[in-house]
Amino acid sequence: MEESKTIKAKSLLTWIALIAFVLNFIWENLHAGLYNEYNLFMKSIYFLGCTIGDVVLTFIIYGLVAVVLKDKYWIRNFNFKILLIVLIMASLVSLTAEWVAVELDFWSYNEQMPVVPFLDIGLSPFLAIIINPILSFILAYKIVK
Repeated sequence: MEESKTIKAKSLLTWIALIAFVLNFIWENLHAGLYNEYNLFMKSIYFLGCTIGDVVLTFIIYGLVAVVLKDKYWIRNFNFKILLIVLIMASLVSLTAEWVAVELDFWSYNEQMPVVPFLDIGLSPFLAIIINPILSFILAYKIVK
């Protein structure tokens, strides 16, 4: 019994990673025009590097929700209350990650990027790290279920 749970958990994590990678790679390509020229480091790894970073952020969000709920398998009971917790954790992670990236001058926005009021971070990257992880969690769970 425990072995099948482990196999299912590994399968779920694999699906989350794959779905998050695909969703974020598409998003990164679609919103690339909202940025100014990247510094040399970011330009050389932009799409792949940012996509992998987004997948890592997805797992950080999953882990934070697991800590808050004290349940590493919280996704099995996904409901509105858990969705709110995921939204809060994803918003905090997104805000932090985007603020750090802009402060470290990894990238900057052009005039077409909508900016979150009072936060001075781009709306598109902020939403990417909220929407894509939630979709990844839901889709992966439905596939593995």
